[in-house]
This record gives sequence, C-alpha cells and structure tokens, in this order.
Amino acid sequence: MAAKTNYSGITLLRKNTLPAVLLVLGLVLAAWLREPLERLPAAVDWDTIITLCGLLLITTGVKESGFFYLAAYRISRHIGSMRLLALFLVFLSALLSVFLTNDIALFIVVPLTLSLQQISNDDYSRIIIFEAMAVNVGSALTPIGNPQNIFLWHRWGVSFPVFVQEMAPVVAVLSICLLAATLLCFAPAPIRVTNRQHPGVDRVLFGLSAFLLVAFIASIELDFEKYFLAVVFLCMLLARIRVILKTDWGLILLFVLLFIDLHLACRLAPIQRLVAMADFSRPRVLFLSGALMSQAISNVPSAIVLAKYSSAFKIIAYGVNVGGNGLVIGSFANLIALRFIEKPRKNLLFHAYSVSFFLVTLAIVYFYLVP
Repeated sequence: MAAKTNYSGITLLRKNTLPAVLLVLGLVLAAWLREPLERLPAAVDWDTIITLCGLLLITTGVKESGFFYLAAYRISRHIGSMRLLALFLVFLSALLSVFLTNDIALFIVVPLTLSLQQISNDDYSRIIIFEAMAVNVGSALTPIGNPQNIFLWHRWGVSFPVFVQEMAPVVAVLSICLLAATLLCFAPAPIRVTNRQHPGVDRVLFGLSAFLLVAFIASIELDFEKYFLAVVFLCMLLARIRVILKTDWGLILLFVLLFIDLHLACRLAPIQRLVAMADFSRPRVLFLSGALMSQAISNVPSAIVLAKYSSAFKIIAYGVNVGGNGLVIGSFANLIALRFIEKPRKNLLFHAYSVSFFLVTLAIVYFYLVP
C-alpha cells in the first residue's frame, strides 16, 4: 500500500512540474519587478478560468459516465486503420473548434481518444498532439473560434462573414498542411482491439453532463457563466461527488500561474524595448512578430500587445493563429492537450511535430499570403 502511495505521489509531482516551475518563476519576476503579491490576482483572466473550470468538471463527468468508452468501442468496430482513425479524430477536432472554440473541442475529443487508447492498449499520444494542432487550425477560421480572434474581431469591427472570408486563405493553407502531415505521419496499420467487451454507461451521469455542457456553453454566450458554474458544481456534488474529486484541478492552477507569469514577463524592459524597436507598418514584420511573439508569451497576449501598435488586424490574426502551433506556450490549447498525455518525454514528442508544422506553415504564409 505504501509503495502505491509513493508511486501516486511521484506521478502527481511529475504531472505538476510545470505549475511548480511557473510558481517559482512568478515569484522571482514579482521580486525583480517589485510587484506586490496582492496585485497579482488582477493579472488573471478570471472569465477564462471560470470557463475552464466548468468545462473541466462537465467533461470529467462525461468521461466518468463511460460514454466516451462506449463511443470508442463503436468507433473501433468501424474504423480499422490507424491512419483513418487519425484522420477522423483530427478532422473532428478541427470541425468542432470552428464552432465551439479550441479548448471546448479538445475537452470533447481528447477523452474520446484516451478511451480508444484504453480499448486498444496502443499509445495514442501522437494523435492527441495532432488534435491540438487541428484545433489551432480550425479555430482560426471564425471570430468565435479562439480568444485571440474574439479580441481582434471586436477591435476590427467587421461582420462575422467578412472575418471568415479574410481568414479563409490562411486556414486553407494550414488545413492542407495538416492533412498532408496526418497522412505522412500515420501508417495504414490495423488497429489492435484488445477489449471487445461492451462497456456500461452511467446514463444518469451522462444525461446530466450532456445537459450541463449545452447549458454552460449557452451561459458563456450570454455572459452568465460565472453564476452557472455554481450550478454545475452543486449538481456534481449532489449527483456524483467522485467527478469533483477526479477533476484535474492542477490544470486550473497551471492557467492561473501562466496568466500571472505572462503579465510579469510583458513588463520586463528587454521585451518592451524589443516591441518598441519593430517596424509594424510593414505587413511581413507584423506577421512575423505575431507568430514569433506567440512562441514566447502565447498568442492571446501577443494579439493584445500588437493591437496597440497596429490596426492591420488581419495580418495580426494571421500571425498569432499561425503562432498557435510551435512551442507549447504558443496556445493554451497546447497546454490542455499536453496535460492529457501520460508519456515520458512528452514535451520532446510534442515539439517534434508541432514545431515542424509551425515552421512549414510560417514559411508558406509568409511568402504567399502576406503582402
């Protein structure tokens, strides 16, 4: 029993290494900038944190209901090739992210992928990485696909159809590259199904979770999610308390610390001088700035910073959406996906694919789409 507890402790520590690093980094930056600790919570986008809490609770409920396992069981009976499975899941991720935002799409698709992994006993880490790339691609198309688009859409002042029309060329390039990468990286090998037993489903928990998911998404659109989160928490507390206990609250801590660290990093004099030196009147400089800055401070803060220096919102959108792939910090969706992967050297594996995809798409968009 002690050995099991020790193993669980090591696993917990390993899974929360990044939050621990971010905590230390935040304290060092706060001390260096002489930022009072009581001011740090103001740097957190609490609306985003509330949304993540609700989605994490609800999707954990769906996962615990066994529905994803049942869906995986049925998919495994109709898709027999690893390449076809990867294409299906990658396409599904991209499609959902167009309408439901990139993080919601991941919270739906990744648990399904993990259930497929459980059925086959194969390692589906690469598929999850490609799903993260896919939601970054698909969410770039619409003004509601991701946080940076929502921000730029309001600043740009264009209609929904015009935004989609302007983003369509870059999304087409990204989609073609994603399709080619998926076909190249996944062989048409047969899927090994080791568990043919028909799984059971907690129908009450699934029905409750499905209803709460639809209602929570509606509450986000109505700017009511901060109040509805309490309803979600209360429902899970009364119906299935194990859902609350099994929710990955470390992911929420990760995002809180990330907001604080990015806020402090943007105040550093070298970063401010670097931004001030750039000639943002040149479209290619602006595009590269958005893409490369996203690799350092993520794409949402990059969009906010660049909007202060330029009104060429389409070029900014091109840059920060291409920059969503690459380093894991490029997009919050990458951090969510990586959190689900239980594999040694997962960061190395993620960057081998994501950085390669970023460099190829960066070059194509730079030379062919940016004037």
